[in-house]
Amino acid sequence: MDPAATHLVPSHRGVLRASRPLVYVAAALSLAAGYVHFAYAESHFQEWWGYGVFFVAAGNLQALFAALLVWRPRAWLPFAGIAGNLGIVAVYVISRTNGIPLGPHRRVVEEASAIDWATTAAQVAIMAALIAMLGGRQRRWIINGLMLLGALAWLLRLTGHLQ
Repeated sequence: MDPAATHLVPSHRGVLRASRPLVYVAAALSLAAGYVHFAYAESHFQEWWGYGVFFVAAGNLQALFAALLVWRPRAWLPFAGIAGNLGIVAVYVISRTNGIPLGPHRRVVEEASAIDWATTAAQVAIMAALIAMLGGRQRRWIINGLMLLGALAWLLRLTGHLQ
């Protein structure tokens, strides 16, 4: 088996087999996104403790994910990374369309800044890199699931449940 293969090959130990450059790109983007969440945690704590906790948790998980991806690459990591980043992107989209779902600023729609867009783009790129690490069948399931979520988002938008 080629060690530079770009797909997931399950082994008896569940080790992730993916190209090192792809792993390093995903890890670097995760560290960058985590850094942004840490950098903006203080301002979010000033708004409400729950917002700050979310930013600290997101930053910690993204930094931990980057470390695990590089030093302990396991077959389950792409799935965890896709789910985690998708969750953060979903919260971002909801907070910029319908407003923050909880806390003292509930339903207040936040404006998107350049750093927001760049961080979200990095998280989407992380998901793309992680999808590229998956084998054919797993990749198809994830892509089909993401397409279904996209269709659901459009349906919610068209019915007025998502502005």
